[in-house]
Amino acid sequence: MRPRASLGKGLSLAARAAKAGGACLGLALLVLSRDPAAILGLLALVALAIGGVVWTAAAVQPAWVRVLLLVAVLAAARIAAGTAAAALVAALLALGVLFRIRAEEVILGLAAFGGIVAAVGRASPKVLLVSWTLGVVLVALRAAAGAAWRAPRKAPLLKSEKARTVLLDPER
Repeated sequence: MRPRASLGKGLSLAARAAKAGGACLGLALLVLSRDPAAILGLLALVALAIGGVVWTAAAVQPAWVRVLLLVAVLAAARIAAGTAAAALVAALLALGVLFRIRAEEVILGLAAFGGIVAAVGRASPKVLLVSWTLGVVLVALRAAAGAAWRAPRKAPLLKSEKARTVLLDPER
């Protein structure tokens, strides 16, 4: 039997959609901003998130792979922007590792930022509706991707079949 819909599930879906939509709104505000401080803040947030996400992947990747990923990010910053930028990125990566910042915290921070800017800037209901709709689409896509990822594991074709062993001795 299929599970029935409930008010709790509906509210949870609406909250996840609002969080995803708010994060999209916050990210769009930062990316489309002409203020260099906002762009630098976004880059700092990305460096914090990279440090935290890479280091909290302990169950998936061995330590040498995680350190190599952090060094690669640091080398890219050094090549792209110079020694001072590399030092700043190293500090931000270290803070991300220290605070163990995950993607969920980044999404929540972007959603809070988008909500605050929308409230202070008196955003039109149309903008809020568009961002919430985008959040619904993203939550639905995530659910569909999760179901598609789990589906091949449940397929009966991929399960090992154990045939009964037959004795080859005809005298028995």
